[in-house]
Amino acid sequence: MKWGKPFAVYGTFGGVIKETPTHSWNYETSGGFAFNWTPYDLKKGYVNQTFGSSVSIYINLGANYKYYLGKHFDLGLGLNFNHFSNGALKLPNKGMNTFSPKLSLTYHFDERQFAPHDSLSAFDKYSTLDVNVFGGVRHSIFYGKDPGFEDFDVDMIRKFEGKYHQNWGIETVYHRQVTYKSSLGLGVGLMYDEDYNNKFYQDENGVIQSTKRFQREQVLLNIFPSYRLSISKFAIQIQPGFYIFKKEIDRRYDKTIFYQRVGFQYTVGKNFLIGIGLRSFKFHKADYIEWRLGYRIFNKKNS
Repeated sequence: MKWGKPFAVYGTFGGVIKETPTHSWNYETSGGFAFNWTPYDLKKGYVNQTFGSSVSIYINLGANYKYYLGKHFDLGLGLNFNHFSNGALKLPNKGMNTFSPKLSLTYHFDERQFAPHDSLSAFDKYSTLDVNVFGGVRHSIFYGKDPGFEDFDVDMIRKFEGKYHQNWGIETVYHRQVTYKSSLGLGVGLMYDEDYNNKFYQDENGVIQSTKRFQREQVLLNIFPSYRLSISKFAIQIQPGFYIFKKEIDRRYDKTIFYQRVGFQYTVGKNFLIGIGLRSFKFHKADYIEWRLGYRIFNKKNS
């Protein structure tokens, strides 16, 4: 089994959850891309189904406890969760999750400074309304076998060639600021999922074919609560959502009506938004990567 020699390029952000004069509880996040994996390729004899492409997304979430050893030293103990996958850009994409303990000794060149406590007045709180458009591509493949055939009848090379499908949509989301950095909100959107209307099957010779399931294309309505963590013009968004009126015809191919999304957003100037998001289902299966553009209709203070 060959993994390649991967390396990652990412940004990181962290902060304090709770702090006292002697210790603190902290969080940290990282996000970026990992390169140089050895992808699944039966023609070359690579059978590791963890990654179907040489590039993957890298996401890290961590928490740690730090004990203050004087004014310059911290002794830390923490736990990190690391996720690697390509967001279903190329299957197979089982991905890789790891947990790693962390022991640290930190030296501060300057004496430790304690951050001031957040103090929000009513005039500091804001409400925002955003409109976003997004698009993406996902790779789909034939799963299992059809009635009348056995596993050995499935052409594995043709199976993993699969098909690429478009996903795009528009949505609006309202956020109300509840703390200095956090906002809660609610959104609604319309989405075209080309993969939803695709069906794979084996013909009379066992060859994998595909066809449309519906005569008319299906547009999906979805609604989602939203949490936004803002760091200046950068924001992290967590948005679990629900597809309304979605049909489940074949469990091999239909995702659940409940999906999960984590995204990153940056505000350009005053009103323009750019971002990227990962939509998944069952909390561990990637659906596709969203590339996002948006516009902030209003950003007003709450009275």
